[in-house]
Amino acid sequence: MKVAIIGTRTAPANIATAILRSLPENVTEIVSGGAAGVDKAAEEVAGVLSLPVRRFLPDYRRYGSRASLCRNIQIVEYADRVIAFWDGKSRGTRHCIIECINRRKPVRIIRIKSDK
Repeated sequence: MKVAIIGTRTAPANIATAILRSLPENVTEIVSGGAAGVDKAAEEVAGVLSLPVRRFLPDYRRYGSRASLCRNIQIVEYADRVIAFWDGKSRGTRHCIIECINRRKPVRIIRIKSDK
C-alpha cells in the first residue's frame, strides 16, 4: 500500500516516532512532498524501514505560485491513503486533507503541536 505522509514544516522533534506508530502494517511505499518537517521525517523513517520513497516536488516552472497545491493533488491521486500530521494552522496540509475528502481518499488526521 502506498501511504502518503504529509504535514507541517514545523514538526516537533519526536515526529519520526509518531510516523512509525501511524504506519499500517501493509505499507509498501512512502509518498512524500519533499518539504522540511513531516515530509523529510517520513523519508527518514522509510530509510530505516527499507521502504521506497516516491517524492513529488512542486514544479514552479510549470505551475508558478500554484505549484505546491498542484503537488498536493498529485500526492493524493498517487497514494492509496494519506496520513496527515496537522498543527491546525498549516494551509498546505489543510489543502491536502480537503483534496482527500473531495476525492474520497482515505485520510487519517493526527493533530500535533507545532515546533514554533
